[in-house]
Amino acid sequence: MNKNCSVIVALCCFFCTLFCEAQKRTKKVRDTTKNFQLTALPVVFFLPETGLGYGGLGLSTFRLKGESKESRPSSVQLGITFTSKKQLLFFMPYEIYSDNEKWRFIGELGYYQYFYNFYGRGVNSKEEDLETYDADFPRFRFSALREIFPSISVGLGYEFDGFHVVKPAEDGLLDNSNEIGKEGGTISNVGMVAFYDQRDNIFFPTKGLFIQASAFTSVKFLGSDFSYQKLELDARYYQQLKGNHILAGNVFLGTRSENTPFLDLNSLGTKRTRGHNNRRFQDNAELSAVLEYRFPIKGRFGGVLFGSSGTVAPSLGKTFSSTYKNAVGTGLRYIVNKKEGTRLRVDYGISSEGGQLYFTINEAF
Repeated sequence: MNKNCSVIVALCCFFCTLFCEAQKRTKKVRDTTKNFQLTALPVVFFLPETGLGYGGLGLSTFRLKGESKESRPSSVQLGITFTSKKQLLFFMPYEIYSDNEKWRFIGELGYYQYFYNFYGRGVNSKEEDLETYDADFPRFRFSALREIFPSISVGLGYEFDGFHVVKPAEDGLLDNSNEIGKEGGTISNVGMVAFYDQRDNIFFPTKGLFIQASAFTSVKFLGSDFSYQKLELDARYYQQLKGNHILAGNVFLGTRSENTPFLDLNSLGTKRTRGHNNRRFQDNAELSAVLEYRFPIKGRFGGVLFGSSGTVAPSLGKTFSSTYKNAVGTGLRYIVNKKEGTRLRVDYGISSEGGQLYFTINEAF
């Protein structure tokens, strides 16, 4: 991938220039919302696995009628990417606030026709065992939370992934494994979600503590082909050092039961642990930590330095004695909306196995 990184970086810089010019003509719309703003960004990339990829990213921020100007903005993000090898990614995450932030609705609509990495299980899986498998699936996420105490919200959540097409490499590592879900299936989970949220901004927090806890279980009568449970704890802390210099930390802890399909395992290589290849290390349990320093450069541009350490294991208890994988990196930010704090993000993370490039909207956490 190193040879292609220069191609991607050049394209990113080119489209950043176009994006800056487009920002001068950002369109504002008023209908059933207030302060509606829409930002659109073209994306082009090339990788051996995908061929030529092209598409766009968009982000809208707004406040529903009745919400004060000081309240947190609702947001809807939209991404559509096609590749010359007939792959497709469509994703629309959203976060909606109403009733003076007492109600919070979060989730995602998506459809993915793509390839994914598989190295086997565990933190000791081998890089040379890499193979990819094709997967086509719709995705639906929805959680509705109500504030019951200041900064504390609780509610119900639902997850759906319809893995009706899964194509592992013939006679490969995954094909010859005992992994649950290698022939596809439907994930349909319900659960409880709780937030403690004291951040001063959802897009670019400068101070405050955020903790999200969730517990989900599969439900047969809602179509699940699997039977498993999972727990997650995501804690983030933000501290303003001086001016716009910010120190941000994230600790993630997640565990799944033994019957979890490999399609929904915990893994390193996500947006938190940048620098590892996607799904490089995966297993039932994960424990990871990220520290990030965010600083201004000039005008709308800013930079970041980050480092992470994490591991996966068959159970949560074994993560504390497992081998940890480290990564470091740096990145560039461009402020899309000064009022709300939304940003365009380009990161490059490096682990012992090489580097990875990330190009998207909003901070990693």
